[in-house]
Amino acid sequence: MSFREKSAWGMGALLALVGAFYFKLVLIDGVPPSFAAIPFVLFVVLGAIAVQLGLVATSLKDANQPADEREQLVQDRAAHYSSYILGFGVLVGMGHFIFAQDGNVMFHIVLTSLVLSQIAEYGSQIVLLRRSV
Repeated sequence: MSFREKSAWGMGALLALVGAFYFKLVLIDGVPPSFAAIPFVLFVVLGAIAVQLGLVATSLKDANQPADEREQLVQDRAAHYSSYILGFGVLVGMGHFIFAQDGNVMFHIVLTSLVLSQIAEYGSQIVLLRRSV
């Protein structure tokens, strides 16, 4: 497994766990989004640092290599695919805001689409790297 694939697995899992934690806080526990956003951001940033440091520690040689042509193409295609999820979520959030005038719900729709699009990007990277584009 390449370093970029390991990174996609680690970051996808991290974002899925932290995203689920955030939405549990907001939707189930009823914590206001402004208070739930702080631990969400901290967990994502600190978790991303920990995941990347762990990967670099286990494969320092691979981590220092620049992305080759195939890996760059994989990253571009994965970003392209995930942009549809983000764009759709933003349009749905804006449409909801136009009719309901509820900015809190729009924020959650857009944040959900952002989290899902990043998870989709990491998943696309894994699939494309295994498929060898």
